[in-house]
Amino acid sequence: MLSPLGTLTGATLRLWRLEGERYRLIAAPPGAEQPSAPRAAGADTAWLALPDHDDVFLEVVSTSDVVADEIGRRVVPVVGALFEAERTTLTLTTELAARYEEIDLLYSIGELLGRARAVEEVAAIILREVTGVVGARRAGLRLVDDTAQQLRTVAMIGVADGIVPAAVSVDDETAVIARAYRTRKIATGQQPEWVSGELLAVPIMYAAAGQPSRVVGTLSLADRAGGGSFTREETKLVSAVATQIGAALENARLVARERTQHRVEHELKLAHDLQVRLMPTPEVVRGDADIAVRTFAAESLGGDFYTFLRLGRGRVGVMLGDVSSHGFSAALIAAQVMAAAGIHSHSESTPDAMLTLLHRSLAAELESTEMYLTICYAVFDPTAGRISYSNAGHPYAFRVPRFGPASRLSPTSPPLGLAGTEFTRRVSPWHFTQDLLVAFTDGLVDQVGTNGERYGEVRLLTVVEEERLRTPEEIVDAVFHDLDEWGGEMGDDRTLLVMRM
Repeated sequence: MLSPLGTLTGATLRLWRLEGERYRLIAAPPGAEQPSAPRAAGADTAWLALPDHDDVFLEVVSTSDVVADEIGRRVVPVVGALFEAERTTLTLTTELAARYEEIDLLYSIGELLGRARAVEEVAAIILREVTGVVGARRAGLRLVDDTAQQLRTVAMIGVADGIVPAAVSVDDETAVIARAYRTRKIATGQQPEWVSGELLAVPIMYAAAGQPSRVVGTLSLADRAGGGSFTREETKLVSAVATQIGAALENARLVARERTQHRVEHELKLAHDLQVRLMPTPEVVRGDADIAVRTFAAESLGGDFYTFLRLGRGRVGVMLGDVSSHGFSAALIAAQVMAAAGIHSHSESTPDAMLTLLHRSLAAELESTEMYLTICYAVFDPTAGRISYSNAGHPYAFRVPRFGPASRLSPTSPPLGLAGTEFTRRVSPWHFTQDLLVAFTDGLVDQVGTNGERYGEVRLLTVVEEERLRTPEEIVDAVFHDLDEWGGEMGDDRTLLVMRM
């Protein structure tokens, strides 16, 4: 970027960073002189700090009749903007790479929830996956023995027998892992009698449905492959998956304790809790939108999914969909969709681009499981007064105006996994603060009442239109109250989302 700018302005441009008391050259035109130290300011040389970057300076060496200071004042806003754009791109690229690693790790750990394995086997798999991603040569995983108040080792990597004690008291003031357990926070420190260098200890958390979280163990890592301390990104990744590790380990302990009578029930319950935690709450977009959403799974796990995304500049993305099944397999597909949507929202904001990226991420999985999913994704832009949306075969998405009948956000392409890889979007005016988005899944309208008839979308929309001036939460309450009066058994997953923005 410096070379063409220099040609246009008649100057040689270089970027320097102040590191302590020395300047380091960080950018210069190809083929230009690259001095080890900057030139002093003078008639033909000017120094200007980049906006919002007090440690980065632009050196302007005039090669024309124009004074260097004048050239600098013209080009420094452009260089500053380009520098910030490159820095933001690098940050997002790094974040996306870290999130991909996190999703892979979460998926590997999540698979353990559906299998009956011994605690030691689960712990060994977790250690292998975590150390492979983080790059630690030594690691240990310990579970809490509540009766003895000890942290007992269940898996180790890279440590010879006898060097590390099999059990450590939770009150041990010298043990880094005990400190992580007591404080419920990441702890670092030296443990020379165990390993050389820094030891990183992470508390493993678990929260049963409706219960407060508790520490069920610790994960310790040492001897980083690249040397030195574990980076902030590595520490953040391990911390992010600690809850899922807790769920996986607790699942294994429950299976071992109640294998005969309650194995399947407890596995499904834990998996359901994990699925519920993956679903966002309306708090995610509070201040930008008023959303109410309610979902019920026909089994312990469901294939309905939804998510909300803040897209910047006041824009909000809303996604709702339905996997063509229910149970564990459908729940895994739904979880992958939500995770992938969170990642792709940072790189692509248009609905058709989002569905294209989701299809690429899920194509192999959908083909191998012979599943498909309907999905509607809409981006609301209050500044422009419109929405843009892509609808892959989901028939139940509507705009409900303040007055008049509801209108359908018609499908723009077939469901993901059935046919085609081309996705289009539509743009439509939207009366913000007045119009409602109403989206739901077929489990609501297909419920057969005690009279033998389907509940139907006409009846559902009639209730919404009658209650349209009330809050989204009140509208959702009204629909489910009417559905309860309709009667009948729930045969499929049911989800209803109402939003006013």
